[in-house]
Amino acid sequence: MLSGITTARIILRLTQPPAGLVRLHFAPMSPTGAAVMAALVTLTPGTTVIDIDVMRRVMLLHLLDTRVIEATLTAIRRDFERDIATLFPEEGA
Repeated sequence: MLSGITTARIILRLTQPPAGLVRLHFAPMSPTGAAVMAALVTLTPGTTVIDIDVMRRVMLLHLLDTRVIEATLTAIRRDFERDIATLFPEEGA
């Protein structure tokens, strides 16, 4: 809920923070795991997954506020990555 409120504040401001694209390198996981992680990231206010490269293990994200890139990427890894990689291990691993 807090991130939703933060997103609403950003949208309603007269001056917008800088938005942009960022690459997120993610842990080894199956293509299904990458899709699940992308869905969860996209459901997080202020972030949208634009592309997934499963072979290189990279997601291209659009961030509504690029002033907090490291905090956003750290939160994604903390909140989603480990559990998803455990539930959906890399195929053949």
